[in-house]
Amino acid sequence: MRAAIAVIVSFVAVVPFSAFVARADVQSSWDSYIKENRYKCPGPFDTLAKARNVQLSGKNYVHTGYKMVVENPDADTVVKIGVISAIKDVTEGTKLNFADAIAWFKSAGVEWLVANGDLALEEFDLEEVIDMLGRSGLPVLIVLGNSESKGSFARAYKDRSEKFPNLINGVLVRQIIADDVEFWTLPGYFDKRFAHAGAFCSYNEDHVTELGKTLKPGGMSPLALVSHGPPRGKGRQALDWVAAGENVGDETMAALIKSNKIPFGLFGHILEAGGAAVGTDMSKPVKSGTPIAELYVNAGSLSGDPWGMNDGSTSYGMAMLVTIKDGNATYETKHFPNRVE
Repeated sequence: MRAAIAVIVSFVAVVPFSAFVARADVQSSWDSYIKENRYKCPGPFDTLAKARNVQLSGKNYVHTGYKMVVENPDADTVVKIGVISAIKDVTEGTKLNFADAIAWFKSAGVEWLVANGDLALEEFDLEEVIDMLGRSGLPVLIVLGNSESKGSFARAYKDRSEKFPNLINGVLVRQIIADDVEFWTLPGYFDKRFAHAGAFCSYNEDHVTELGKTLKPGGMSPLALVSHGPPRGKGRQALDWVAAGENVGDETMAALIKSNKIPFGLFGHILEAGGAAVGTDMSKPVKSGTPIAELYVNAGSLSGDPWGMNDGSTSYGMAMLVTIKDGNATYETKHFPNRVE
């Protein structure tokens, strides 16, 4: 019996990682790409038989499947990114927060809006949120969190993709080599205990490993990882410190950031830690407006629903502006007022 067990263990140990990774396919069109992968989240690293062109704010992107590459970057070395997370609902307060956030981003000259998961808890709300994002007119990179049904999102996105070509599905488009920044996406959440939908987007350690092995930096622009939940941090000032008194972020993601030398990260999920930012040690807070070569932020929740924060205050919604310039990043957080009397 012992010998048999030893043989089984030895066999499992030598199975290569590639055996657990889905084979990449070539899809005939973007429509077929969406249809074929509509229930896959995170999306595979499939390609298109023929590249397509996507126009985003006067820039042309060549889309080849899981990857998009800008063709005509501008001459500056700065990019401004608006980040909103955990929209969650379409109550009047949340919609006012959204409108104010978009106005703020446009006045600041953002080039990208990142909608960082937990778009909505209910399916009809999800449709309305996607419409709101599309009507913003900004290039929008969308990833899922732990609340949405991946099937509901796939259907709602497909129904709106032609009307709103500015909406980039970060479930399927995993690498965007943009102007002055390169986004890598890790959609969904790793801990199934916090799934709010039966068919939520769940990633695991193999997905993280596959991302790190497959994607290669495509140019000179710095990398920014986009995912709903934060990496594992250290201590009370970290992005993943919860009210229960512990760090709950993803250790595998933290290892990915370190091994691939990803200098920037856009996260959310831990609402009570919203508005926080840390440096490369994932523990020491970074003050707003401070240029730093490694910056990881938690954008909190845009929802107008009140939420108790780690510092004892109450949030009625927030949004973040991240600026990357000459290899350094800064951030600014906008806190919204209580809209409900």
